[in-house]
Amino acid sequence: MRPAKSQLRPHSFHQRGAILVTSMLLLLVLTIIGVTVMQMSRMQERMAGNSRDVSLAFQAAEGALRAAELFIGDEEVRPITCSGADEGDCPVFTEGSVVGTTANQDQEWWEEKGQTYPTAAGVDSLEDMEGLSETPTAVVEELGFVRTDGGVVMGQEPPDGRDFYQVTSRSTGGSGLAEIVLQSTFTRKF
Repeated sequence: MRPAKSQLRPHSFHQRGAILVTSMLLLLVLTIIGVTVMQMSRMQERMAGNSRDVSLAFQAAEGALRAAELFIGDEEVRPITCSGADEGDCPVFTEGSVVGTTANQDQEWWEEKGQTYPTAAGVDSLEDMEGLSETPTAVVEELGFVRTDGGVVMGQEPPDGRDFYQVTSRSTGGSGLAEIVLQSTFTRKF
């Protein structure tokens, strides 16, 4: 009888590490995919937050704009106007008294000249709106009076016509980075 030949071969001499290299490359690819997905998720979260911030600022500016228009609409007589240089609160600015474009004024100007108008008779102003970094404000400027009678009717006091006002509102979102400025032209017959 002959001794049986061993069926076992030493494999250590024939291994070259191909599985190790392949698994390391696969692990590297999965890591890159994971990091990319995390960055995309973080970017989408930021975009959603910014979108919410802009939406909040827009809604607050719209509320301030409508409150200022409501202020003009509720007045029984033509409001007394003042210039931008006047001390104290100025609910309606005289035509041409604001230097430059109202919408392009800086934050300091809005803090000094902007007004918070009540949203309705007997209701608090927009100062109580939650989630905003600043109180939304508005500025009302008199644009002028336009006669609708053509100016040919004599002896009519006061002349028939409409007063035009430019209403500009400004608000920031919750972070203070989003700034929305809205503007409308409001007309009223007194």
